[in-house]
Order: sequence, then C-alpha cells, then structure tokens
Amino acid sequence: MKVGSFFPVQTKSVFYAMGADDCSLFFDLDKLTPKQLIDHHANIALTSALQVALIALGKPIDYVAMFEKFRDEPWASLLERYRRQFITAGYPSIPAGHVIDGRTYDFYDSIADKVPDVELVNLYMVSGSNSALHKNPAAFQISRNLNSKFHFAANAPAYGIPVPETWVTTKAGLADPETIAFAQRHLAADDAIMMKISGLAGARNVTSVSSLDEALAYVEQYTDDMDVLLQKMLDFSQYTEMTADLNVTDKDISVANVRQILFADGVWVGNFVPAHYTLPPDQKSALLRVGEYARHHGIGAPEGNNCGIDYFVGPDGEIIVTEINVRWTGGLFPTQAIERIKPQGIDAVVCFDLVPTDQADVYMDFVEAHPPGPNEGAFSCVSLGFSPFEQDIGGRSHIYVWHLVMGDWASFHRTKCADLPAGVLPTTDLIRLPK
Repeated sequence: MKVGSFFPVQTKSVFYAMGADDCSLFFDLDKLTPKQLIDHHANIALTSALQVALIALGKPIDYVAMFEKFRDEPWASLLERYRRQFITAGYPSIPAGHVIDGRTYDFYDSIADKVPDVELVNLYMVSGSNSALHKNPAAFQISRNLNSKFHFAANAPAYGIPVPETWVTTKAGLADPETIAFAQRHLAADDAIMMKISGLAGARNVTSVSSLDEALAYVEQYTDDMDVLLQKMLDFSQYTEMTADLNVTDKDISVANVRQILFADGVWVGNFVPAHYTLPPDQKSALLRVGEYARHHGIGAPEGNNCGIDYFVGPDGEIIVTEINVRWTGGLFPTQAIERIKPQGIDAVVCFDLVPTDQADVYMDFVEAHPPGPNEGAFSCVSLGFSPFEQDIGGRSHIYVWHLVMGDWASFHRTKCADLPAGVLPTTDLIRLPK
C-alpha cells in the first residue's frame, strides 16, 4: 500500500482520506492564533464538501473517509440523496458501505487504524495532521517546500518561470530600510502591493495593502519571525487571472486542465471551465517549466502528482506565475467531475454557495430536475458536495454547497431565479462570466 497525494485517475483500489490539511502544513494546530483558528474551522467546513465529491470521483472498489457528523440526521439522509444523484448523473461512485468515519478535530488519528485493504491511500496533500497515515517526514518536508510561497519565490526564477517582482522578509523586517524602499517604489507606481503569508487555500492570507502600516496591522497577531512576502501588484484591467493543473509523473508532465478564476465581490468563489481552450505554445511551455521545477524538488510518482498553478495572462499573452500548490486543488475536483460525464466538452461554472438548511431538499429537487444526460436542455446541474457544519447568517442556519452548472449559464440563472426561493444560491447572482 502506497500513501501520498496522487492524481485522481487511478485504476488501482484507493482509500481517499482528505481532511483540513492546509494549516498543519506550516503550523502547530495547538498553537494557532485566533484568526488562524477561524480560518481552520472554515477550512474544515469546506473540506467536508470535498469528501462528498470524492464519492462521485471514486469507484465502487474505492473507500472514502468522512467526518462522522455525516452520520447525524438530517445529514445522513441528505448524503444518501447525493449518492443517488451521482449515480443518476453517470458517476460509478463509492458505495455507502465503503465510508470510514473520522472525528472532526483529530480526523487522521481517528482513522489510522481503520485503513481498508487497498493499493493506494490518496491524501489531499502530505501534511502534518495526516502524518499518522503517511509516516514519511521526508515527504512532509517536500510538501512544505513545494506548497510554500517563499520557497517558490526563491527558486522559481532559476527555472525560467516568470514571477512578479518579489521581496521576502519577516514581520519584524517590515521596518527594515530595504523593505520600506521596495514598498515605496511599488506603492508609488501601483497604489498597492500584494502581501502573502503562509496559511490556507482559497486566497486566505493573501491581501493587497496600500501602506506598510496596513501590512503591520494585518500581521499583528503573529510573532516577529513570521515570514512575509511582498509582491508587485498586477493591473487587473490588463491581466486575466487563470489557474491550471499539471499531472506530474516520474516520466512525464502534462497539462490536465486550464480554467479561469471567478470572483464575487472580490472573493474567490469558484472557476469557469471553458469547453474549448487552446493553450498557446509559449504559455504551455511556461506551465511545463513549473512542473519541471516541482519534479526537481521531489514529486513525480508513477501514479502522478497534481501541481496547481495560479498565473496571470497579460495583454500580449505573456504569463506571470504567482504561486503553485502541489496538492489537489479546488478546481481539480470539478474538472475531473466534468470530464467523467461530459467527454465532448461543454462550458461549465462551479462555485461554493449557500443554501438555507430548511431549503436543502428544495435545492436538491432543483438539481435533480436538471440532470446531465441526453435530454438535459440548455443546462444541467450536479451538486458536488455539501457541508454538515451549519453557518449562522442573519439568524438563519445555512449550509455550504458545491454547485456545478454545465451548459448555458444565463439559462441556468433565469431558471434558478424563477424556481428557487430567495436566499438559495445567492453567490450565483454575483458571478459575471468572462467574455
């Protein structure tokens, strides 16, 4: 049995064990700041939706670990409804009897003695919290390096990878003359600079600041030796933010997918996955160099490892890479879900959204009324996942859902507004697709 973070397409039997790993990659979970605790709890809630999606991406011979909260009602019944939806949509799916229960806050320790007899244990990433499964300090260090904004900033230029002008310092170093000079030069030209610290996925701990005082306020909770990265701000009116996944094996590197990042009110909410996208040769070459960098620094299993790339495309088609994530990415799940039931290609939008808890069945009625298939109409829907960790918004309980729309977005939005009560899928009202 091999344990690691492998590419999704596997003929071998797999145990998918994916919890909220990001924070434990760089920090001790027992020593988090108040902000980190909030981020970690939010990550647990969102990760639970990924666990549901793994049911669809897996095979009948596979297994999946899920938070034990899914056993409680009404979540257990809702989960079974998701499994029926997946099968109807055309996914082979992991059966109900192949779910391994894990506790919420020590997820991996609680499943370490329940690992089924499989060929692969597939992790979201190799991290500190799942060391009870991988038991591989060397692989953990490789994962820390390759998922580090700071390691990438220091090493990417040697591989010919174009990156924004960057300055690496610490919280204490924000007061150094060299840091002040870097900030003042870029603030004079762009009015803001990007600041990044180690943290969670989904653009958490990545922010723009308009002064070093603002930067200091942002890292107030952290110790003086906290690493801080400052980066030239790109002009969003001139650059398009994209993301891609590479499949890096021991023998080959290939581009698995390319998609455009979607924002709502300035916050990342999901991805636009075009049916047809031709990657220009020079851009493809630049992305493959990122894969070469990642393989040189330790990944590339025969089963494949995923390398996610966040990058911008400029007005002349040039690429600027801002960071990489050597793990399963938020866009890898839906692109795999689309490919498995839509091999001919179709435009798609996937986003995290909210549904009032008391409207969950109404929402699923809507999804099931527009399934993928030969008679699907202008659009079809799949709900890839949901979270059983409720969110109180305005005094009303909500759950996160992971919503996938394939086909005509405008038709979906008109139908959604007509058929669903107000407050169901509010984020979809804010999304504007690229032209």
